[in-house]
Amino acid sequence: MMVRRQGKLAVLGLIGLSGTALACSDTACYPTWKLTAAGTSCENRAMLAPGNDTRTNLLFLLHDRTGQGTAGRAYPEAGWNTAGFGQVFLDPHLQRAAFYPVAKADAEGEEAAYAGTRCAGFAAATEALKAAMAADRALPAAERDSLLAARTATDCARAADAPAPAWPSTTSAAGGEFLTYLRAADAFYVEDWAASRSGFAALSSAADPWLRETAAYMAARTALAEAQGKAIGEYGDFDPAKVDKAIVARGQAALGGYLAAYPQGRYAASARGLVRRGYWLAGDFPALTREYARLLRGVDPASPAAADLVQEIDNKLLFNAAAGPLTSDDALLLATIDLRQMRAEMDWSSGSGEVFKAPSFAPASLAAQAPAFAGEPELYSFLQGNAAFYLLKDYRHVLQLIPDDARRASYSNLAFSRQVLRGLALAALGDRNEAGFWLELMNGANGLWQRPTAELGLAMNWERHGKLAAVFAKDSPIREPMIRRQLLVHSAGPTSLRMAAVDPAPGEAVRDLAAFTLLYKELSRGAYAAFAADLALVRRGANADAGVYAVESQDVVPAGLFVRGNWSDGYPCGPIGETARKLAANPQDVGARLCLGDFWRLNGFDGFTAADTPPRKDELGGFANQFPGRPLVRSAIYAAVLADPRAAPDDKAYALYRAVNCYAPSGYNACGGEAVGKAQRKAWYDRLKRDYPASSWAKKLRYYW
Repeated sequence: MMVRRQGKLAVLGLIGLSGTALACSDTACYPTWKLTAAGTSCENRAMLAPGNDTRTNLLFLLHDRTGQGTAGRAYPEAGWNTAGFGQVFLDPHLQRAAFYPVAKADAEGEEAAYAGTRCAGFAAATEALKAAMAADRALPAAERDSLLAARTATDCARAADAPAPAWPSTTSAAGGEFLTYLRAADAFYVEDWAASRSGFAALSSAADPWLRETAAYMAARTALAEAQGKAIGEYGDFDPAKVDKAIVARGQAALGGYLAAYPQGRYAASARGLVRRGYWLAGDFPALTREYARLLRGVDPASPAAADLVQEIDNKLLFNAAAGPLTSDDALLLATIDLRQMRAEMDWSSGSGEVFKAPSFAPASLAAQAPAFAGEPELYSFLQGNAAFYLLKDYRHVLQLIPDDARRASYSNLAFSRQVLRGLALAALGDRNEAGFWLELMNGANGLWQRPTAELGLAMNWERHGKLAAVFAKDSPIREPMIRRQLLVHSAGPTSLRMAAVDPAPGEAVRDLAAFTLLYKELSRGAYAAFAADLALVRRGANADAGVYAVESQDVVPAGLFVRGNWSDGYPCGPIGETARKLAANPQDVGARLCLGDFWRLNGFDGFTAADTPPRKDELGGFANQFPGRPLVRSAIYAAVLADPRAAPDDKAYALYRAVNCYAPSGYNACGGEAVGKAQRKAWYDRLKRDYPASSWAKKLRYYW
């Protein structure tokens, strides 16, 4: 019973607070490096777009009403799951932290512990009860103290079958009424709806004014909680079809009665919130939409309450399948609905996350919406531009709808979004003025995430047009480190990588990444002389301990591996620079090839593909690859040595030993290249034991896999 009780209690918070968060709450997000946003992804962009989280779009629009940009504000601290965003992308949590910065709580109290449940207001309600008892002169002090002691001892989260509090006896009329309240409130918390309902009803004519008002409010709250509780399953699942609509109607009537009697009452704000919950539980989504539109027009966009409202709208309305087709007479809400309907949704029934369903939005329907946007002409033409860009692919019409306005001193969220959409249309048309447009837009893009967005547009243009070196030039306008990182890993050739490895401006992390990528690609692609020369680019103090996979997770980059890595664990090898010089002089040097394989193995490069797997062609880093050659496959080293008639017996024995160990202990190939069957591995093992029995490698190898 305890498990079920807590599950139902906790789900009340989930129903109220959870949304369709596209920001990967429990896994790291690796953003898609492009500006177009047709479908859902875990990252959001600094402009309004169909693929953005609906909360992001609505909050951008709402924040514009403050008349205050975000220039000069510090970027919020990214979490572990958004570390790859840089200052280019955002999610709803980063956006809220930027728009409504708050100090971190020093400690978590009862309110935090019960956030999102009926218990969340228990402590505050106890304080209000204490004040009401103190103000009631008809309540004897002894009874007041005993009643408060019972309330304090109450566990609002206990199971329904757990022992009830030891209620004190009372003799005064006032004491009896307060005791009735305590019993009714306790019944409410343990979901004994009948007892709660009758208890609060009995107080409708209580002598104490606080008790009368509180009981009227709690009667409505009890009814809605009961109606909702019927729809919550044993494990917290919520089924709207099981909501008891008759009880909802009773709760709505009680709310109407409370607000009529106490329009400015102590619970009026909460009661109006419960009115929305009543609409939701009743399935009256037109009324709920109208109420949200009214609230959006009245909420202070500079207050955190605006973000709370946006979250509620997202959860209760925008992603509620029961709501059916949505519309609104509020321009901001309707624009958010339209952008979502322009989105290409994942088709999960296909069994692949790469398949999208066609958007449900009909561009022609915008004409009928014109009256709703009568006071928002730029928002209206922006929506028309999105339909032209994402749905009709009519890029010239986008340019007609959104004139060039790239020379402002600053931009609102909508104004910036309009210009980015224009830039995307220029890119789609291959317009020769695209790069100049992004450069002009940067000058006024001083809000959070705005300039890096324009930089991404310019970087993609330069990559497409063979101007990658300009990204890494000393006076480059592209400052965002994550943009440089993406190009360094996937697109940059030796010249650009060398340039970036000695440029102190972007910081040590970017320098180390450039040096690591350059040396990795040179060594893995056989540019041995260049590798030996470029070892000098590794800065003093570069990390050698993080491991190569830190490059994929964008942590510390271990460029120091190439100067302080592991060279040997038995086979005689020197530093990798020495090995590279031998291979530069003679690429067929057997010992040097085996030492290259050992360096690869000992420093964890097996299976490392981060620098060898390009993004798609339409993403930053996917269009150009200026580094020639194919990456090293360690198994190919052993095959070549075994086929080389000049290889010494001990070298061949070592190659056999290593070839067998490529499959240890899992039986899967850890050395790259095409895998071989167990028969071939046995043949290698038998050959080692037969042809080189005196070798230390033959003596050391006891199994094949």
